[in-house]
Amino acid sequence: MGNIIPSHSSPPLSHSNPCCHYSVVPPTAYDVFINHRGKDTKEHLASLIYDSLENRGFKSFLDKNSIRVGQYVPEAITCALRTASVHVVILSPNFAESEWCLDELHLIIQSRTPIVPVFWEIRPSEVRMEDRNGVYAKAFRKHKHAGKFSTSTLEKWKNALRRVSLIEGIISEG
Repeated sequence: MGNIIPSHSSPPLSHSNPCCHYSVVPPTAYDVFINHRGKDTKEHLASLIYDSLENRGFKSFLDKNSIRVGQYVPEAITCALRTASVHVVILSPNFAESEWCLDELHLIIQSRTPIVPVFWEIRPSEVRMEDRNGVYAKAFRKHKHAGKFSTSTLEKWKNALRRVSLIEGIISEG
């Protein structure tokens, strides 16, 4: 399907209404939502996790496989995220560059559902930004310098990253 997420300046993910009202396609409930940075993991790790879960009978959401023609993309993502019973969060080197990934992670943390973090080519301490020269700290400096996001938005994203980094997860060097 190609790149299904349009390049909005700020992702219009809904924080209030959990399901789709703009879509001509009715929403689907999912067992698992896979939060990932497409350019790092979509074609290998995220797809592998999706296929493995689907083959075991778990209805899983991966944007490239799950969003159908006629669905409004931001609401399809938000609806899938809010209906999922479990969230797999694949934290990778470029994850913190993406406002979509960070907004999804914030919603996942708010959902209070089980989270399985996968640290892909990144250490949990780097996700917590303990290293001021790490890729996540650099990404946040870029977000701040760009001036697109309020201080409160940057803080909610940092808090979400800190929380997910403290959950026991899977650490993979790639």
